[in-house]
Amino acid sequence: MRRTYLLLPGLTLPLAAQGLMPGHPVRPEVPQPPASLGLRYTPHEALVAYARRLAEGAKDRVRCSILNVTEEGREQVLLVISHPDNLARLEALQAANAKLADPRGGTAEEAQRIAADNPAFVWLGYSIHGAEPSGSEASLGVAYHFAASMDPAVLDQLRKVVLILDLTQNPDGRARLIRDVEEATQGVNPPDPEDTQNRHRWPSGRYNHRLFDLNRDWAWQTQGESRAKAEAFRTWNPQVLADHHEMGSETTYYFPPTMAPLHAAIPDAFKHRWQQTFGAGIARSFDAQGWAYFTRDVFDLFYPSYGDSWPSLQGAVGMTFEVAGQVGLAYRRRDGDILTLRDRVMRHFTASLATVATAAANRQPLLSDYAKARREQVAKGAAAGAFLLGEGADPGRTRELVALLKRNGIEVTRTTAAVNAGLEPISVDRLEARAPAGSYLVPLDQPRGALAQALLEKEAAFGPKPSYDVTAWSLPLNFGVPAWYAKSRPTVGTEPLKAASVPDFPEAKWGYLLPAGHEGREATLAALLELGSRAWCVTEEIQVKGHKLLAGTVLLRPGKGQTLPELTSALRDLAARHGHPVLPLEGAQVEQGPDMGNGRIQPIARPRIAVLTDRPADPTGVGAVMHTLREAGLRFTQIRATDLEKTRLAKFTHLILADDNGSGQTWKGSLGEGARIKAWIQDGGCLVGLRGGAVYASRAGLLKAGFRFLQKSAEEARLKEKDPKAEPEKPKAEDLTQTWGSREDRALKESIPGSLLRVKVDGTHPLAWGLHGSEGAVLNLSDPILELSPGGENPLHFPKAPLKVSGLLAQPLEEMLQQSAYAFREALGTGTIVAFAGDPLFRANQPYTRRAFLNAIFFGPYRSHGEE
Repeated sequence: MRRTYLLLPGLTLPLAAQGLMPGHPVRPEVPQPPASLGLRYTPHEALVAYARRLAEGAKDRVRCSILNVTEEGREQVLLVISHPDNLARLEALQAANAKLADPRGGTAEEAQRIAADNPAFVWLGYSIHGAEPSGSEASLGVAYHFAASMDPAVLDQLRKVVLILDLTQNPDGRARLIRDVEEATQGVNPPDPEDTQNRHRWPSGRYNHRLFDLNRDWAWQTQGESRAKAEAFRTWNPQVLADHHEMGSETTYYFPPTMAPLHAAIPDAFKHRWQQTFGAGIARSFDAQGWAYFTRDVFDLFYPSYGDSWPSLQGAVGMTFEVAGQVGLAYRRRDGDILTLRDRVMRHFTASLATVATAAANRQPLLSDYAKARREQVAKGAAAGAFLLGEGADPGRTRELVALLKRNGIEVTRTTAAVNAGLEPISVDRLEARAPAGSYLVPLDQPRGALAQALLEKEAAFGPKPSYDVTAWSLPLNFGVPAWYAKSRPTVGTEPLKAASVPDFPEAKWGYLLPAGHEGREATLAALLELGSRAWCVTEEIQVKGHKLLAGTVLLRPGKGQTLPELTSALRDLAARHGHPVLPLEGAQVEQGPDMGNGRIQPIARPRIAVLTDRPADPTGVGAVMHTLREAGLRFTQIRATDLEKTRLAKFTHLILADDNGSGQTWKGSLGEGARIKAWIQDGGCLVGLRGGAVYASRAGLLKAGFRFLQKSAEEARLKEKDPKAEPEKPKAEDLTQTWGSREDRALKESIPGSLLRVKVDGTHPLAWGLHGSEGAVLNLSDPILELSPGGENPLHFPKAPLKVSGLLAQPLEEMLQQSAYAFREALGTGTIVAFAGDPLFRANQPYTRRAFLNAIFFGPYRSHGEE
């Protein structure tokens, strides 16, 4: 006997009885979602268990696989749901869809036939932010709807669509959120906004285990969750990807069309028409329910690493859905309405069904436009242009960038001859307009050419207003590798990429040298220090066997109880794994520069690192620090800020203070004047302050250098704090009479929305060892202005010259930044403070400044000969 569900209001019944499928006949053998769905959060284990039961109870429609296992051991489940006829030939449908994704080798007529017969592939992703959990709850209802319904309209949709459900994109963060809410749950949770269920603990469930915002990681793929998802996306090649989020609790619901700016490389149909088509379909469903919503505001399609822009750049309909939420189970809004979990779930459920219905109703034109976008990109031929990446002084860094492009599905080959004409350098420092033989070629006449363009171009075109996110991210600049753009793809021979060859490893009789400025060297050094090997930094340029080696080269010798053959064996394996050069030494003498027994060869101790965590630290700032240390193989201890006073700091050589909110004020509120930190530094410790952490060091009087702010109100508050008797500058009449509507424009004049700016680099200084070149690009996110250190060294600073390399930068702000510091070092007693004005590890996608941070760890405490 078929069961039916009727739409019943109220909170006393499970969601399955509250309108999942009002009046729809269902298959009784298909298991229902948990009875608590819509009333409380479903624990991760129950979510996975239900997905498996559903696949078992509806084998003809549902396939279940594990997309990923998180670092905390939670499975990330992927469900594929479609009509039984489609599932029976799913591999053939997937292969036909792949031909639309890559039109090379097929004809336009074949693509038309596939578009006429094949289903559309629709990917629905839920709760990429774990503190936005209603998406995952809705996904269970969506999965049940399509697995169980016998409604003819639903069956017709299943014939026209292959549905891919990523039920929970951030299992670890979501589990953290659920724990917080469950611990705060009473018999009946009050909807009070101040109740603990609505006030989540640091770092909140928004972030994954490593405290990364996964919705900013689609293109950068620094996290396991992102890499697994990107690989699956390339396998399925969906035409639609809808990402389900929550936003502020006082809002309503957002869905496309999106607002400007839209990245110019997105195919026109997917910038405009399809955004409007799907938005109209969802609007009809919401209007039928009487629900409020908004479009064309807040969210854009510009930054390429979001869950809507990343697929859009690949010729798919990428969409963000946002429901009012980010709270517990019940929340009283300012208008008196109570926002419940059920409200949020039903809206996401409805938007999901409307998305599938719209895709099914427009299946053939959707597939045709998808195929057309890919075909037109390929058909541009040489006129599409190309990028070239040189090996430069650090081939390993360029290989790292190429590996990232390949993870994005972008094709790369190598040139067999030099390219001498038609090139525009992408660089800050001087770069010859010539790409040598062996450069990496990224042609744009490939299926994902638009994505390649967005990731590699020096600067994206945008209008007068900035993006929802940063305005500059050019990978060649972020990585600090030589690169060129060619408006027309060069006519040059190419060859496929080959696995990096393992260089010869001649055994040494006395020791080994690790040249500075090579990617992966830090990981090798960290591993050898853990094994007890001894290491020294060579503080000046030297020449060995005809090789000129930069300052910062590392000397390695066996440690106590370690033999030279044992060091050789370990180093051989590490060098092969990390892909950097090694030079053998026959003795302590070199051809030029200080010999290996000179006092200018300084010992390197194994760093003993503490990272300050918990409030008021920015979770993503802390996450980027810990991720960077883990990837480099550097062990560290996490210390809560509240526990610092009872921590024996003498155990540590380094203390890392990540950003708070860029002001350092909240760190000061938490740590006070930092008397214990100061005493520890004076006794030889090395404090590394990033952004707000650096400002705190100045506020607490640990640094001689001062600071300023870009924003007028923040700067006035700083001056008032410094001198309470000081009278603020009298505001100008034109400032007082500006219109209310121009307030956003006024704010833009006082901010830098994620731009890449020029810095001068002193490559002889330990913080800049291995950075290569006299200038580089650093990311600025309206960072505080650090004054040049009056008593320390300023190896990375903003010069008295044009600063903008890519992105938005107002002229008055450029002038404020000139002749200020990006990174400096000061001595305090026998210890050291290293300060960064910005975050050198932002989203783990800044390898150029990452090296400066790792230099601070290995070489920050170094004092030149005679300074001790």
